[in-house]
Amino acid sequence: MKYFTEEIWDFEGYQNNLLSLKEFLNQETFKFLQENSFHDGMLSDITIHNSYTGETEEIEDSIVSVSAKIKHWNGHIYKLFWDNVTVYHLDFNIARNRAVETNEILFDRGLDEWSHDELTLKNENTFRHEIILFSKTTLVIECAHFSIQSI
Repeated sequence: MKYFTEEIWDFEGYQNNLLSLKEFLNQETFKFLQENSFHDGMLSDITIHNSYTGETEEIEDSIVSVSAKIKHWNGHIYKLFWDNVTVYHLDFNIARNRAVETNEILFDRGLDEWSHDELTLKNENTFRHEIILFSKTTLVIECAHFSIQSI
């Protein structure tokens, strides 16, 4: 992460970064990112779709996509889509999700709620989305297209 680390919390820099993404995102996604965040949202479903079947003729048809459903703190449900994924990494270890006061593992929290994230442009053709959950689970996705849709 470039803007949100233990040492740095550069909200203004991240807002400027988001402005630079305007031409690469659809209007609904850009507007959501400018006005909202998924902080305290509950991530429920994550689906990885591999379209390669071994019988696919066209290489363009053989892409990996990821989708996720998240319940925003205001009760709205959103679907996130990452298309043409080239990197997908999910680092989940329930033993890291501990109560501060007692150091007990919070088994009943699962992946836990969304803490913060950064969507950046790695190059003109690739987004990098880094997501940190309160359980210290990290999710990193690099893809050609990213969008958010209210459902």
